[in-house]
Amino acid sequence: MNNLAFKLIQNYKNNPDKICLVQDGKQITYKDLYDKVKEFKKYLLSKGIKKESKVLVLVPMSINLYVTLISLWTIGAVPCFMDAGFIKNGMKKNEFANVDGLIGITKYLLYSNINSNLKKLDIKINANVIDKLEKVDGELSIEEVESKSDAIITYTSGTTGKPKIAARSHEFLLTQANILENCLDYASEDVELSTVPIFTLSNISSQITTVIANANFSDLGSSKAKRIVKQIEDNKLNRIMAAPGLLKVITNYCQENSIVLGNVKKIFTGGGAVFVDFINELKTVFPNSKIVTLYGSTEAEPIAEQDVTNLDEEDIEKTMKGNGILAGKIVGVTDCKIISSKEKTIGPLTTEEFINMQTEDVGEIVVTGDNVLKGYVGGYGDKENKFAVDGTIYHRTGDLGIIDETGRLWLRGRVKNPYFDIEAALHARFKLGKIAVVEKDEKLILVLEEGAFEKAKIDVLINAIRFKKIDEVKFVKKIPVDKRHSTKVDYNTLMKMI
Repeated sequence: MNNLAFKLIQNYKNNPDKICLVQDGKQITYKDLYDKVKEFKKYLLSKGIKKESKVLVLVPMSINLYVTLISLWTIGAVPCFMDAGFIKNGMKKNEFANVDGLIGITKYLLYSNINSNLKKLDIKINANVIDKLEKVDGELSIEEVESKSDAIITYTSGTTGKPKIAARSHEFLLTQANILENCLDYASEDVELSTVPIFTLSNISSQITTVIANANFSDLGSSKAKRIVKQIEDNKLNRIMAAPGLLKVITNYCQENSIVLGNVKKIFTGGGAVFVDFINELKTVFPNSKIVTLYGSTEAEPIAEQDVTNLDEEDIEKTMKGNGILAGKIVGVTDCKIISSKEKTIGPLTTEEFINMQTEDVGEIVVTGDNVLKGYVGGYGDKENKFAVDGTIYHRTGDLGIIDETGRLWLRGRVKNPYFDIEAALHARFKLGKIAVVEKDEKLILVLEEGAFEKAKIDVLINAIRFKKIDEVKFVKKIPVDKRHSTKVDYNTLMKMI
């Protein structure tokens, strides 16, 4: 069956009593999930949700989120999302003209009134109703869908302009799930702490128990570490899937309180830069864990992976000399190339023209494959982010990188902020916390947080990166980061600060 719901829900027959999801001490088995989906599906149908209905889902990462998603898919409806950190602003920036219904928690249902199209919707459902529904007898029926029909629509934050809308099909997500299963090194006894919704779908598909982190999903960096560490200890978790920003919250707390989390055997992280000094911190708190970084984006996940537990000394030396961040072996995508073009739009190209654009030096990372989004809803963003090579669509990541002689990908930052070579080199030599390098008036400025390094010894930092000339060093109280992962530097805000 093409419907993603079938792959997710069939597990109840294989392992009905295995714990599927845990949240705030509450847990449900795979059979419980199956039953709740039956109940909520019936309720959604009674409210007018039908096949191909587009439903905006404003439910934080929780048991009810996955009940909602799978219930909608069983109907053949299409859940639509915004990242938790952008919901209020997203209400203002997006029109939602084609949305047929809304499911959300109370707070977000109230927010929806600031958007004229959402305000007049007839179908508005409070997700809390899931906990109050009556049992439904019989088997769950799953609507057959076309493999290329939409399964998820995602509204981007629009931080760089008008928001883009990404639609992923059932076929796309099933392909992605299979790729992730190969990357994520699952074992049947695994119990994972997770903050990444799309990866938790992969866990459900692979019958892996997921404990949903007791985190602040609208701003991961402000999460309460004590509560999360207690989850890790109480649930005897042996693996973690989380953004670097949340892992930093955990490691800071553990180091301050001399806590070692020896039960954790696998850590997977991505969504932002993972530097050598932070890897060393993770190894101190999680001494028995394998640490794997995943590189990708909304449009292409994953692109590369790297086991960074015991980085080769030669690779660390390369980082110190300006090679950037090692993203690792290329996975998932059919093709990954580095191109030298700085044009706002590219193509269409012939294969020969594409080959001529490729470089063995640093350039923009472009990818294609079954797990790479080929276009945006309505076409907005396609010209800037996509191009065709003899009919094959490639995605421009906006990231700079280089592929080494062994075929591994190294990251050099964004096209607009190409300074991971400097940042990574400093992080490989010093424990610095959050730093950033920006360009202003043709001068390179190194930005540090107050207390990160002795001001009197700044020359030590400058001398460590002789491959690039730093013109100025500035200190700020705190370097601003994105709310989604609490990891990526918010360069627009930072430039205003300095």
